[in-house]
Amino acid sequence: MDLPALLSTCPLADLTRIDVGLEGDWNSTAQPVWTREGGWLGLADVARAHDRFRPSLELYFTDGWIGLHCFRRKGSMNVLDEARVERIVRDVESAIRGP
Repeated sequence: MDLPALLSTCPLADLTRIDVGLEGDWNSTAQPVWTREGGWLGLADVARAHDRFRPSLELYFTDGWIGLHCFRRKGSMNVLDEARVERIVRDVESAIRGP
């Protein structure tokens, strides 16, 4: 499992959704990329880069949420680390559903 250390202590059984968006413009850019019911929804509609705002994940639990920056700096842009997003979602699913 490749979950960030913070997530390994979270109640993943209570996880309901994972969104990707730009921290600083969250309400306009957040899109679900995983739900408990639908599984992996993909990255087709997510904002991928910005010069000031940071691409991030938000994991929504029954009683709260956790935000994680998920980008790499490329030139003057903050660019979504798509491979890391996919890896976190895959590892969350594996932890929830078992091997």
